[in-house]
Amino acid sequence: MKKALSMLLAGTMAMSLVACSSGNSSSSSTADTTAAAAAEDTKAEGGDTAAAGDSEDYGDYNWNLAMTVSETTTNYKMVEYFANLVKEKSNGSINIELYPGGQLANTTEQDEACVSGSIEMVTGMTADLTDFVNEMALFDMPNVFDNIDHMRNFLESDYAKNQINEYCEASGIHMLAFSDAGFRELTTNVPTKSVADLAGQKIRVMTNKYHIAYWNAIGASAVPMQFNELFMGLQQGTVDGQENPYMNIVGNNLQEVQKYVVETNHVGHIIVFFMNNDLYQSLPDNTKALIDECAAEAAEYAKGVASESIEQDKKTVEDAGCEIVQFSDDDLAVLRDKAQVVYDMVKEDLGDDVVQGFLDAVDAARK
Repeated sequence: MKKALSMLLAGTMAMSLVACSSGNSSSSSTADTTAAAAAEDTKAEGGDTAAAGDSEDYGDYNWNLAMTVSETTTNYKMVEYFANLVKEKSNGSINIELYPGGQLANTTEQDEACVSGSIEMVTGMTADLTDFVNEMALFDMPNVFDNIDHMRNFLESDYAKNQINEYCEASGIHMLAFSDAGFRELTTNVPTKSVADLAGQKIRVMTNKYHIAYWNAIGASAVPMQFNELFMGLQQGTVDGQENPYMNIVGNNLQEVQKYVVETNHVGHIIVFFMNNDLYQSLPDNTKALIDECAAEAAEYAKGVASESIEQDKKTVEDAGCEIVQFSDDDLAVLRDKAQVVYDMVKEDLGDDVVQGFLDAVDAARK
């Protein structure tokens, strides 16, 4: 399997290099157009990135960036912005080809390929990485963040940038940026005004042991199911509900087969953007600095995209006839209490010190 994947990726990468040199790639065309617009914006603000790029050599690179999500997602918009910015600031010497929708591999395969170096860059979510970076399970502890601002403060903290990246580098990847798509929320066809109403509801979850344990602990019945089977499962009543960020709810038209969106805010849908660590460490210092700068700018851009998208998606949900339900503070406290079973599981898997370090950083991010 790995050998076949490596051969496939090698062939794909070779074709992408040809596309870069010929200028026929649609991704390259998009990058050129957006980069030109970015250059005009920069000049209007009194800067001239092209002139700066002329005076500095960043090296010539052609990299592939894989993802399983579509062009409509915050992930894609963030890395597209990044690729355009890198191309502009390097004066065209660093080209990054985007492959959305699982064109290169599925989630597990693309992460494995980035660890091995067959794919240079990947964007996904924290839960995707737990098989490769065990400490990503820290983000599976439910109800740890008070609100979206608290979560974003944490993602911008020194702990996230340094300690989490230390865990990543030990596993073969370098974390370039975090972003988010808000929180994962519950949708259901059962009237749900309180935690008590969750009893017995069949809730589709990812095949993630922490997610399964959480929903079972709060009285629901967790049903692991592939995402591509979910719409039909909801339509046919195989499951009552599911949990996903608004981005995925609307992006997959789940509002058409669900009556309620319950803002449980149980787990942040945290976007990750990373590259092969050996590749990153091999780059000249000025190229590393450029990549870091562009990744930080792209993450800041994505934050605005996510906030706007959440508001638009909420309106789409309500326009489709779904009722948005907000739990009381007492019910949210019950959810936090029930989540303790997952905290205990993560402590057993990672150790008390690792979990406590994370929780201390979460506390410090409260402002």
